[in-house]
Amino acid sequence: MRSKKSLPAAFADLEEYLDWALPTEAQRLEHREGRSMEEIREFYDAMLPKSKAILQHFRAAEAASGGPDKVDKETKTLFTLMLAFSCASLSIEMHKSPTVPNGLPWDIWKPEHETSGWKNKPKVKLLPKAAVA
Repeated sequence: MRSKKSLPAAFADLEEYLDWALPTEAQRLEHREGRSMEEIREFYDAMLPKSKAILQHFRAAEAASGGPDKVDKETKTLFTLMLAFSCASLSIEMHKSPTVPNGLPWDIWKPEHETSGWKNKPKVKLLPKAAVA
């Protein structure tokens, strides 16, 4: 049994970036904020040309396995790597910085879905707009 993370064979050349494949959004943000723009750019440039093939792989793996929860471990790791790619793309395409300019750092901001009890929050009730007379 393998304990080391790996990717599907078609994407083995991306295994040098597995340190980006972290399980939570907060960890991925921390990782991105700790990298230089050159490191982020290197990861981004490696992932971007393969993104279409990766998405096709996800569709095929899900169809073959019978659902997203049933795909193999390597495909799940590839999915996590794509989540990291989306995080890195914000630095490259929008912020031009490892951090969000004028934003909260990762150790202060925490994604709500990663906080305890978030599923127990009251549901938001949306009401229709009042008719304009």
